[in-house]
Amino acid sequence: MQKSSSGFIYPNRLLKDNGETRKVGYELEFAGLEIDSVIDIVARALNAEKEQKSQAEYLLHSDTLGKFKIELDWQFAKQTAAERAASHGQTKEEDKFTHWLTKVASQVVPVEIVCPPIAIEHLEQLEPVVKQLSESGALGTDESVFYAFGVHINPELPDLSPATIAQYIKAYAIAQNWLVKAHKIDPIRRVTPYIDLYPDEYIKAVLAYDESISLKQIIQDYLEFNPTRNRGLDLLPLFKYLEPEIIESNIKDDRINARPTFHYRLPNCEIDRSKWSLSESWNVWCVIESLAQRESVLNELTQQWLDYQSTLKLKTEPWHTILDQLHQNLLSA
Repeated sequence: MQKSSSGFIYPNRLLKDNGETRKVGYELEFAGLEIDSVIDIVARALNAEKEQKSQAEYLLHSDTLGKFKIELDWQFAKQTAAERAASHGQTKEEDKFTHWLTKVASQVVPVEIVCPPIAIEHLEQLEPVVKQLSESGALGTDESVFYAFGVHINPELPDLSPATIAQYIKAYAIAQNWLVKAHKIDPIRRVTPYIDLYPDEYIKAVLAYDESISLKQIIQDYLEFNPTRNRGLDLLPLFKYLEPEIIESNIKDDRINARPTFHYRLPNCEIDRSKWSLSESWNVWCVIESLAQRESVLNELTQQWLDYQSTLKLKTEPWHTILDQLHQNLLSA
């Protein structure tokens, strides 16, 4: 693996099987700024054109990166703003009630920036956005017990074969407790249900997969043990992209957006920390990228995980030392 000048690690499988560079979508949650201020800051940083959907939801169009969505992450505020905008005929006259609602909401619920899929070698172009939001007073996870904010990463897979999907799931399942430590997950976020870890029984099923595993079996096992969006690694968007009928018949949730990506929800948002970078959470994820491509190491860690299940579990999982070293090797590349 190599690293960009701004610190983003490039995985070994940088390209998809069709030769195109893999893309990554980011979702960033934070507080401390009113949504109007966020719009102005991001628009300036990206030289983007604004499109107002309502006072709680905007689009920003960047010629180089694509369409960004910025919204209050509060369904009541978004719905109210949209309904009132429609009833006012989308005039430019300010709706004082909705302005007040969104101003109050900005203090207690996060603003969310949903980035378009961006090629891995261009992720550094998001850094000026983070820097300017931070300098303007954006607040992250640590600022309040109410701020269980996260950074979600949606990386495209190098290919969509069942064998590749299985390797990534194995790598994550073995490493999930290490990832909690590596990201220093905030205790408040940890006790919420939104980033629950995979249960041991599911991990045992996953670690038994071989190269002949079918996609339908992978999905069936996942739905049996994880019939929810609330997982540190949410696979429902990927499975809905691949097998929409199976997911729609088993999970009734309109928030599941079909896409050929993972939905990685573990990292904190630390946007108020000086010199914080999106590369920090990405580079931890790259341990999973590396592990998924190293079958011999993955097999070794699989055996260690299975052996550990028969112990009293009074000591740290022994494979965490290997993951620590793998992370350090990636950072020093």
